[in-house]
Formats: sequence, C-alpha cells, structure tokens
Amino acid sequence: FGDWLGLLATTALAQELAGSDYKKANFAIAGVFIVRLLPAVFLGPIAGVIADRFDRRRLMIVCDVLRFGLYASIPIVGNYLWLYTATVLVEAVTLFWSPAKEASVPNLVPKNKLESANQVTLLASYGTAPVASIVFALIAIVGAGLKHTKFFTPADIGLYVDALSFLYTAFIVYQLNMLPRGAADGKTKTENIGKSLFEGFKFVRSNKVISGLIFGMLGAFFAAGAVIGLARTFVGDLHAGDAAYGILFGAVFTGLALGISLGPKIFGQFSRRRIFGASLTISSIFLLLLALVTNLVLALFIVVLLGAFAGLSWVTGFTMLGLEVDDEVRGRTFAFVQSLIRISLVGVLAIAPAIAAAVGRHTFDVFHFHVSYNGAAFTMFGAGLIGL
Repeated sequence: FGDWLGLLATTALAQELAGSDYKKANFAIAGVFIVRLLPAVFLGPIAGVIADRFDRRRLMIVCDVLRFGLYASIPIVGNYLWLYTATVLVEAVTLFWSPAKEASVPNLVPKNKLESANQVTLLASYGTAPVASIVFALIAIVGAGLKHTKFFTPADIGLYVDALSFLYTAFIVYQLNMLPRGAADGKTKTENIGKSLFEGFKFVRSNKVISGLIFGMLGAFFAAGAVIGLARTFVGDLHAGDAAYGILFGAVFTGLALGISLGPKIFGQFSRRRIFGASLTISSIFLLLLALVTNLVLALFIVVLLGAFAGLSWVTGFTMLGLEVDDEVRGRTFAFVQSLIRISLVGVLAIAPAIAAAVGRHTFDVFHFHVSYNGAAFTMFGAGLIGL
C-alpha cells in the first residue's frame, strides 16, 4: 500500500512542480521513474546476496524504518532535487527488503502450497494498489480544498500517509517471530560477496528453465508498465484530473489482483508454460485497444482486462521460478530477477512519458469529426506492438 501511494504521490508532486507545460510535465514524471531505475542497476544483485547472508527479519525492519523517514522528508523539503534524491534512496532500501521477503515465503509453506502462498503474497503486493489509488483519489478531492492554504497539497498528504504505512509495517514484521533467524546460506557467510554474486549469476545462466522464465517475466509487466507510466498524461488528454488518475492506476492493479487470484483456477487445465505465453500476448492486444480509445469509462474496462492477463502471467512465472530454485541461492535468484524486471519495467515507465512528450498533441479530421490523439496514445500503441 505504501509503495503504490508513494508512487502516485511522487508523480503527482512532480507534475505539480512542473506547472501546466505538457512536455515539462511528461519529462518531470519520467524523471521520477528514471531515478527509481538507478539503484536496481547497481544494487539489485548485491542486495540478494545480503538477503542470503543476514537475518532477513531484521533486514526488513531496518528497511521499513528508513523508508518511513525518507518519505516523510519529501514534502517537508519540497523541491525537485530532494524528491529525486529521496526516491533513489527509497528504491535502494526496497531492493534489500524485497528479496528478503520473497526468499522467506517458500520457507513457511510446503511445496504443494507454494502457488497459493504466492497468490496471497502477490495479492498483498499488487492488490493493495487499487486501495492506494482510491485513497489517493479521496485525498485529491479533499486536498483540493486545502490548496489555498499553501500548507498541504494532495501529494503532500499522500506522502505523509505513505510514510506512516512503513512505520506500521516495521512493527508488524517485528512481531513475526516464526520467520527463520540468521543467515539462510551459512556456507557462504565467510565467503567474499563478489564470489557469492558470481555464483548466483552462474546458477541462473546455467538453468535453461530459469533463464527462459526470466526472459518471459521481463515482458509480464511491459504492457501494464506503459499504462502506469502514461496514466497521468493519458487521463489529462481525456480531460480528467488527479482523481481519475488514481482510479485508472487502480484499475490496472484491480485487474492484476483478479488475474493473480482467479486466473490459476480458471485456466488450471492448461500447463503453466502455455498459460504464461498466452496471457502475455493477450495483455498486449488489450494495450493496442486502449491506445485507440478516447472514452475514460471504456478505457477503465480495458485496463482491468489488461491487468488481469498480466497478473496471470506473473503468478504463473513466479510459481515456476520458486519451484526450480534452492533456498541457498533463492535470495540471489529472486534479486536478480527483480532487478531485471525493475530495469525493464522502470525503463518503460521512464521512456514512455519522454516519448509521449516528444510526440506532443495532435488533432485529426476524419469524415468531418475532430479526433485528438496525443503522445500518450501513440506511445501506448507502440508499446502494445512491441509486447505482442
């Protein structure tokens, strides 16, 4: 919940600081996503080694307390430099938290329950995005009346609520005494970190199933990533504001939650590999349709379906990956996968608004009708073709 509310609030703040200029606003939003990319490039695999070599419960608690302080500081400072700096630091801390969490799940359930456990943890991760979007939409409506005070904006309020969510999470993780204590990989406790890192890369590269899964999972959020990165300018092109942005953002993750929770049951008669490839293709087709739509209600319906098939592919790939990887290298493998996915996903999130800004606004006359297709629609259509 905190991750998603923070993403909504920081992108909204970036647009507020940019003013009404279309290109400047797009580049400002792209800047937020670009700085989210940087830590994954340098720290992701190293963070996985740390997750294997240190107490995962303590690591998660420290990370949540740090994220609380960083998010709370953004509205207090209130400028571009600290917005981007704090975002980089939050992402760096999250890179240590995520593999520690993911690597802990298979230790708590038997193998035949792993898919169910993955559904629950992914629903907790992505199913909270619609909740965050509704909260942000309500904050935008309430906060609109506070703008004249010059003390709080909707983005400021969202960031404070976000910060408190991480402090609460640190307390919850502190109470989880059933988590295994100490290092998961005791054999490499005294080993050089560089050697542990190399062993993780070597394991991923040598296993054809895992390397194939990773390649497929890089595309799992390609279509959804294009929608998220362009959502703010897309709803603006449809003459809507922050509240509609929150709802559209939530629609993507409502679909993801439906795909994660119901998809494996509905398509259980098919093999996981077949489900994985087909669902990626279908989500890209829905992105092509979304790019052609100029009605907000219809766009919301399409976005839910797009997210549903992206979610189905995600939970399927995640389960297959968890069944293939041993506990000793699980932290490194998940960190490697998450780093590649973050680089791919955040790359889409960063590049898409920049392309949309370069394309700009365009109006076409078709049989005496005036149709506006702006940079966001053109970019989403291109992303759909690449995904397909």
